[in-house]
Amino acid sequence: MARDIALRPVVDPALEDAERALLERSADGLFPATLPLPEEPGLGGRTKADIWTALGVSAVCALLPVTILGALIGLWAGLAIGLAAQAGLIWVGVQFGFETFILTVVGVHLLAWLLIVVLGCGTDERQRVARLRHGRYYLAEDFGDDSLRELLGHSPLRRMERAQAAVTAVLQSQVDREGLLDDIANDVTLPAQQYEIAQRLAELTRLARKVRSAAGNASGSRVEEVLRTQRQALRLSSSALEERVEALERYAENTRAADTAYREWEAVRELEQLGADMHELVVNTVRDELAVAEIEGLADRSRLQNLHRVLDEAREAGLLVTRFADEPADRRSGDSGRV
Repeated sequence: MARDIALRPVVDPALEDAERALLERSADGLFPATLPLPEEPGLGGRTKADIWTALGVSAVCALLPVTILGALIGLWAGLAIGLAAQAGLIWVGVQFGFETFILTVVGVHLLAWLLIVVLGCGTDERQRVARLRHGRYYLAEDFGDDSLRELLGHSPLRRMERAQAAVTAVLQSQVDREGLLDDIANDVTLPAQQYEIAQRLAELTRLARKVRSAAGNASGSRVEEVLRTQRQALRLSSSALEERVEALERYAENTRAADTAYREWEAVRELEQLGADMHELVVNTVRDELAVAEIEGLADRSRLQNLHRVLDEAREAGLLVTRFADEPADRRSGDSGRV
């Protein structure tokens, strides 16, 4: 399986859905479970950068509220309040003079700065949950790197990525979405399996790091003997985990095969449902062919009738001509004289 995606945070499925969703969103702002939790910055997580940034934003709020409030509290509400505040500042300047205007701007500046620092800076909800639930989620940093292959026989990070990819493949499969695997509680079982594998891999990584650190650059037969024993223990546990990961991958592969079979079944079903329409189409085709023959027959009869009509007209015209030719010449002349 190709390494195509980075590892996402592996979160304890026992956490509440809202907290789990916050933590699973990305690794940004989270803390590796195998490392100590860093101390929270003072002032509720507010930094000097927050304070200076708030000072500049509050200055714009005080002097030109119409330009900044839309970005802070929403477009339409910010625009309405900003226009009202801007009109109020202009009115104060016109009614009470420039000094009162400056004092008002300074007062609004300080008030806005205080509100922004208190309400808009510091630790947000995701950072709060990340600290509160530290140790109940795992990041890529918890699984070491390829340097541990010598002790473990594999890369813990790569193995965790394989497990997560297999779980994702099953949970995103069409047959699972359609409820065709409902005899297996995938939504519950698979996240739990993934989290247990993460716990085991993180522990293996921690122990492997300690063994490597303890061995250091030391050498000697006694060191090699102890190191060989510990390496065997690590690899034995690693092999058991590999079997779990491979089982997940087989399940994912079978699920992909089931998806293919399900799509094929859907296509066959849709084609079979078209059978009645196809039968009607064939019947209509036969009717069309018969209709064509009938139309052509009508056309032939029409041409024949037209021929008969022309022949009759010609015959009548011929009879008239014949009748005119049979009359006596003197009669025709006599008639002419009378006229």
